[in-house]
Amino acid sequence: MTGSIAIINARVIDPANDRDFHGGVLIEDGLIAQVDETIDTTSAEEIIDAKGRILAPALIDLRVAREPGLTPDGETLETLCRGAAAGGIGTMVLAPNAVTPNDRPESLPSFSSETPVRVLTAAGATQGLHGEAMAELGLLSRAGAIYAGCGDQPINDTRTMRRVLAYASHLDLWVSARPADAHLSSDTVALESDWSARLGLPSEPGISERIAIERDASLAELSGGKLLIDRLSTASGLDALRHVRQRDIELASTVAIAHLVLNEIDAGDLDGAFRMTPPLRAETDRMALVEAIANGEINAVVSDHRPTPFDDKGEPFALAVPGTLAIETMLGSLLGLVHDGQLELMDALQVVTSGPADILGLPQGRLSPGTPADLILIDGDVPWVCDPDEFASPRGNSAWAGRRFQGRVLQTIVGGCTIHNYNA
Repeated sequence: MTGSIAIINARVIDPANDRDFHGGVLIEDGLIAQVDETIDTTSAEEIIDAKGRILAPALIDLRVAREPGLTPDGETLETLCRGAAAGGIGTMVLAPNAVTPNDRPESLPSFSSETPVRVLTAAGATQGLHGEAMAELGLLSRAGAIYAGCGDQPINDTRTMRRVLAYASHLDLWVSARPADAHLSSDTVALESDWSARLGLPSEPGISERIAIERDASLAELSGGKLLIDRLSTASGLDALRHVRQRDIELASTVAIAHLVLNEIDAGDLDGAFRMTPPLRAETDRMALVEAIANGEINAVVSDHRPTPFDDKGEPFALAVPGTLAIETMLGSLLGLVHDGQLELMDALQVVTSGPADILGLPQGRLSPGTPADLILIDGDVPWVCDPDEFASPRGNSAWAGRRFQGRVLQTIVGGCTIHNYNA
């Protein structure tokens, strides 16, 4: 158990309780004991003077990819945790993907409670090369999976999707699904637009998301399942989200950080670093997503962090493996939207703290007495330049390489223990 720590003289931002005030937090035995304008420091073993900087809940990231550990220079759990801590992430979920499908109980990784960051795991919802069979969700749930999903590949077969949603509903599991019509999105690398047409790139129309959301929401309504629309990326998809939310279903949605700050113009030079799934969209889509966050229509923002070997990213754009490093730049990207006047600070933090916590029913992600003392101290103004060589990850596939940021994490605390200190 940790001792008593008092953090004083901070700008406390707590989206869960809609609080923004000057004060501090008292931590005792790994839990928050007091949140107030004046903190009693008489019993504190350590006093941290925030000097007016931002104190907020540690971030929660619902989508982080992992490598299987087959290469000596690959991302390990240790480097993943160090990167997450540097980015202000206190809780992260390892999501299924093609390399690590997590579709069998024995395939779910087990972690020591000694990991500095809280590490959770999601299960693969289907098995087989094309996801033609439902995974044994009951066993996966008992093995510790906190939701079920299918990574980048949507479940093509409508009957299988119905069965997954119905089975998961009895386990109280969310089913995460990327909103993409399998036939319109298969083997595509870009948004269907004038830009992709000029370059002859296989492209996905934005309406693909609308079709998928309407289908999956209808199946959730039929089965009673809980549907998590994963990495929404288009204005068309947003329109469908607004429409299906009128139905009597449990529904939540996420957006990847890349789709809030980047667009297809960034991929104009066909640099593999900007090859992503879903593909980068038009500026009108990006602006619609930012506005949706401000309006409270998006529940969570995810890093969609994907460490990728250099050779895989060095291929021509259409052949490059999709994905980017993002856990160390997610908060900086959100703060950039705040500095540009596109988002309020409270809204930017809500989708990476209490928003994802509420989806999964986690006690962290808020500054309330009795909750886990997972916090971050942020200097919202300090400038820095993204250099992937300075990341904890041994990979370097960052779409933000060379980008200037304003604001970074100074200290990350999880369970009352400091796991990252920028000044150390």
